[in-house]
Amino acid sequence: MSTEVLPEIQAEPVHPKSWPPHPPKKMIMSPAMAVFGGLLAFFTVVFMVVVLPTTTFEPDPSENWRPLTDLEMQGRNVFLANGCIYCHSGFVRPQDVYASQYYVYSRAAEPGDYMGDGETPNLFGTIRTGPDLSNAGGFHPDNWHYAHYYNPRYTTPLSIMPQFNFLSEEDARALIAFTQSRGGHIADLRVQHQNNMTALEMASGNVATDRENGDRTDGYPAASAIKNLMLIDRGYWFADNPLPVTTENLLRGRQVFQERCIACHGSQGDGNGPGAFYLNPPPAAFNAADDQQHGSDTSPGAYYWRILRGLPGSAMENFGTRLTVDDIWKVTLFLKTIPNGGLTAEIPTPDMYVQWRGYPGLFEWANCFAPDKDFYMSQDSVDSLADVTNYAQLGPDVSVTPSALSGSALSANTPYGIGDVPGIVAEGTINPVYATVLWEIQNNARPCGTAGYEDVTLHDVLADAQTQADGFALQGTDQIQFIPSDMLDMSQMPPQWLAQVWDQPNPLIASDAGNN
Repeated sequence: MSTEVLPEIQAEPVHPKSWPPHPPKKMIMSPAMAVFGGLLAFFTVVFMVVVLPTTTFEPDPSENWRPLTDLEMQGRNVFLANGCIYCHSGFVRPQDVYASQYYVYSRAAEPGDYMGDGETPNLFGTIRTGPDLSNAGGFHPDNWHYAHYYNPRYTTPLSIMPQFNFLSEEDARALIAFTQSRGGHIADLRVQHQNNMTALEMASGNVATDRENGDRTDGYPAASAIKNLMLIDRGYWFADNPLPVTTENLLRGRQVFQERCIACHGSQGDGNGPGAFYLNPPPAAFNAADDQQHGSDTSPGAYYWRILRGLPGSAMENFGTRLTVDDIWKVTLFLKTIPNGGLTAEIPTPDMYVQWRGYPGLFEWANCFAPDKDFYMSQDSVDSLADVTNYAQLGPDVSVTPSALSGSALSANTPYGIGDVPGIVAEGTINPVYATVLWEIQNNARPCGTAGYEDVTLHDVLADAQTQADGFALQGTDQIQFIPSDMLDMSQMPPQWLAQVWDQPNPLIASDAGNN
């Protein structure tokens, strides 16, 4: 085998040695050119986004627009000065987690909503931690905002919002006015409805029959309970809880209650949470066994509806998009254990559960006060109701169904874009809730309950409202003018109420110190 090595063949040179070398490479874009180009791009964006729209975009005001008042402009300045803009937006943001917190979407924004001083340029959030406030006006009464701004944990135990109790009373009033203005004319309708319902709630507590107005004192609902029932869809008035009373369901209900409810209703369920100091009317208490078993407006269905949709005029807000249907029913289950130690026991158990049974007079009243007696219930049904102690255990022979219990006029003619606000009707039309409570105030009686008014139906109440003064019981009109001064203490109403609670010692903190 040959081991001879072949000679190496020389490679051709890349270029002749006589050629000069390549010149050194240079940057095509110098640092100066990069700086100039960056500035040009930046100011082009600023011109297109800020300058051009504000100088050329001049839409006509929308039907919902109104100018801000001096107090609201002052509140806008407080909003900006305290950095609220970083977390809360003035623009509609349907993609955000809290966009649907009001259960039903409120009105979609239009270009003409953002006109005039305080609206152009609009406020927008950069961090976007808090909810969109573009339509926040009127979904809570003023006194809810008193508690919320003083310490957000007083209304929302899980809130990460900082306290604003360092604000002066004047600045707090202005900031709340600005918050309540968000949403324009539609927000004004909601705010007016909240104020009306607050006044009617307080006045209804002064309606006396035989100098008493306690629930069931004469075998029929109290005036304030009738007001609550008027706000609740009739299909829920006497509904039972669809979930079984199990330890697992009660534990979950207690967890939700402690996470969402104790700031107002208290760690003992007695309505004395730290937020209650700022709220008028006060939060509901759940620690009375008799009320849990026989209350006119304490059935599982009534509780469920109030948690789902809230109760205007009070600080009770809706949780329809923040809690699942199952969780709301589980909370409702748990509320019925509070009188027997559900909050203090290591584990709530089914034997603590208080079964709601109502009472015969409630069912008789419901039949009498129906919008249409013939449609609502037959007399045989009423007799059957009076013979039983637990509505949920009625047999199939009783022809009372949720569909038959519905038919309330309360949800008719709901204004477009108003959002989820129970008991509100179209502007300028008679509101059945207003009409009923005002009728009670004027007659110092309750329809279908007080002697001499045994046969007064909702139709009669509405017919009477049509004969009253202009604005009486009309949606969008201040109803305080129709409430006698001896039935309503105006010092208990916003804004006078603010002076009594803002920057004042809170006596309820000691009993619920864990909620600060």
